[in-house]
This record gives sequence, structure tokens and C-alpha cells, in this order.
Amino acid sequence: MANKVKVAIFGKDQRVQLKDHELSASGNKISIVTGGEGYFMPEIGPTTFLDWPSFKRYIFFGPLTYKRIFFALKRGSKCVDFAKHIADYDEETKMGVLIYGPDEEALKQANLNLLATKIGKDANQGTPWYVWPILIFSILSFLLILTTSGVLR
Repeated sequence: MANKVKVAIFGKDQRVQLKDHELSASGNKISIVTGGEGYFMPEIGPTTFLDWPSFKRYIFFGPLTYKRIFFALKRGSKCVDFAKHIADYDEETKMGVLIYGPDEEALKQANLNLLATKIGKDANQGTPWYVWPILIFSILSFLLILTTSGVLR
């Protein structure tokens, strides 16, 4: 049985896919797509993960437990490296990693891609499922009231 790790994969549309994937036999790559046209196995290192707080060990008290999450770009050859590089390390703030968000052009393109999928679709998708039981219950109670008051015999 191979070890599985949690991987956050960022696509070009700025959406994140968070899944468990197996490690390769050598243990230095994440086996996402092992072959074919979509070949995609990013390389990992000792500083390519973040320990994400997940939950408390006991319900209301106790230490937090952490899950290790790797971050990769879609079809990327390497995972994001979170190492504290000497050039980026700031002694005052004790921060060593600068992670930049997506540029404005990438965000505009992602929004256009999402809006393009909604062209031609009806905004009113119909009556939600939870409205039907409420409507049926209201009609039945109205008929029961009419019957007990003597209007319907």
C-alpha cells in the first residue's frame, strides 16, 4: 500500500482541487497522472508542504492536529517551495516566504472563463425541492381546516 498525501492543485482558472494522491515508488514525486497525454507528477522536497490546522484532538480542549498539504500548479513539474530563503528572510518580522497571489490579468481571464459558461442559461432554474413539501403541507392543512369548519362536507 502506497502512502497518500493531500495535494492542492491550482488550475489556470484559479480553482483549487484538493485530493489525496499517492507518492511514487521513490517517494520524491506525487503520482497524479502517471502516463499518457496528461502526464503530471510534480516533484516534492523537504520544504514543499504546509502543516494545515485541521481540528482539536478532543472536542473542546487539547492541542490542534495538523494535516500536511502539498501545493502544485496544474501540470507543474515541482510543488511550491516554502523554504525560508536567505534573500527573502526578514529578521524583524521573522518571515521568510513571500507568496504572491495571481496577477490581475490571470484573475480577469479566470472570471471571463467562468462567465462564459453561464451564457445562454436561464437564471430561474425552477422551484427548489424544499418548497414542494411546504406547499403540499399548506394545502393539506387548509383542506383540513375547511373540513372541520363545515365548509366542505
